[in-house]
Amino acid sequence: MSIRARLTLYWAIVTAAILLGAGALTLALFARGAWLALDEALLEEADTIAPAIARATQPAAIALLRHLVAEKDLGPGRRVRLIVGGRVLLDAGDRATALPPGLPAPGAAGRVVSGRGSRFAEVPLRFAGEAAWLQDGVDSRPLGYTVARLGRTMMLLLPAILALSVAGGYGLAGLALRPIAATAAALARIGPGDRGSRLPPAPVRDEVGRLVGEINDLLGRLERASVAQQRFVAEAAHELRTPLTVLRSGLEVSLQRPRSAAESRAALVAALAEVERLCAIAEDLLALARLEAVKEAAAEPVDLGALVGALGARVAPLAAAKDQRLTVRAAAGVVVSGNRSDLQRVMLNLLDNAIKFTGAGGAIEIAAAVADGWALVTVSDDGPGIPAEEVERVFDPFYRSRRAGAGGGGLGLAVCREIVAAHRGEISAANRPGGGCAIALRLPLAAVSAAAS
Repeated sequence: MSIRARLTLYWAIVTAAILLGAGALTLALFARGAWLALDEALLEEADTIAPAIARATQPAAIALLRHLVAEKDLGPGRRVRLIVGGRVLLDAGDRATALPPGLPAPGAAGRVVSGRGSRFAEVPLRFAGEAAWLQDGVDSRPLGYTVARLGRTMMLLLPAILALSVAGGYGLAGLALRPIAATAAALARIGPGDRGSRLPPAPVRDEVGRLVGEINDLLGRLERASVAQQRFVAEAAHELRTPLTVLRSGLEVSLQRPRSAAESRAALVAALAEVERLCAIAEDLLALARLEAVKEAAAEPVDLGALVGALGARVAPLAAAKDQRLTVRAAAGVVVSGNRSDLQRVMLNLLDNAIKFTGAGGAIEIAAAVADGWALVTVSDDGPGIPAEEVERVFDPFYRSRRAGAGGGGLGLAVCREIVAAHRGEISAANRPGGGCAIALRLPLAAVSAAAS
């Protein structure tokens, strides 16, 4: 069922409920008011004439009652009875007007009772020294017919009003949904290759206008993601083609003529180096794909201080082999919530880059601490640093600094950025004033650690 049909159905249900409720209430109020007005008039007239009858002689009382019967202001079928001592002294008027059942009970107060299609006011009095009752009534069927006619009229009018309301609601729903239909049609005209296409802005900044704005923002994000993906695929193909080309050329040259054992070994060593480079690129690509599929890291408490200390001891021999000084500064209580293996990969990657880009006799430092309510890990070195114009690009996939002159696949820092982003953190690079580079990553502290600090 379409939105327009559902809106019309809801409108029909609400309108029908309102009309039925209003009609029933109107009919009930009209009937109650009409019957109450008749009852009050009958009772008032009977109360007014009862004292005069009580003071009159029998002939005078009968004359008064016959005069009362002649009055038709309260309705047709007027009938009056005077009951004295349990016997009917006078019964005058229209005999077709049905009497109320039974006689009034002795000692009862004045009231209005109903017969079969009649209404009677019964008022107690004393006549000729005896207890008496005056019954003054009219035929109430015309008033009943009026109430019933009003009910039948409403039963005819209300469905017509409901039909008109539903038709109007259907038209209004279509009018209100027309901008959405136009937006859907405009979206349908945007093909897979129309990355720069946008929806025309809405003339009014209402709900539909905000929806169009959000859709245009989404199309912009999709365009940027598509461009980035195409660039990434092109760069990945280029990075993979280079070692494959070198590997193929080396193998072809080796097979062109017989080689000595030393030459064959050299060719195999060169081929192994290219295969290792391919494996490293493939591993980083798989890591990026996994991080793209799983946006948030698995949550477990990770003590960054302990992790930094363990990794420092692990890479210390590599730094010592290049005559480098590695300093580890790990504070206690630096606990974050995340994936231990992913965070270890980030720090190993940063330490590996620092050792690779720092010359013999250089200094490397890794530190973990709590700063401004965040967990802060910093890896710094006194290597060649990063060209100022390239600082913002070091985390792009396949980026390699020309000044560093290092090999590798250029995906290490890109993987680090994705891992840190999955942990809702930030990573940045900067050149140190005294030379070298410092890479800092900030991660939100775990709840337990934040409460303890």
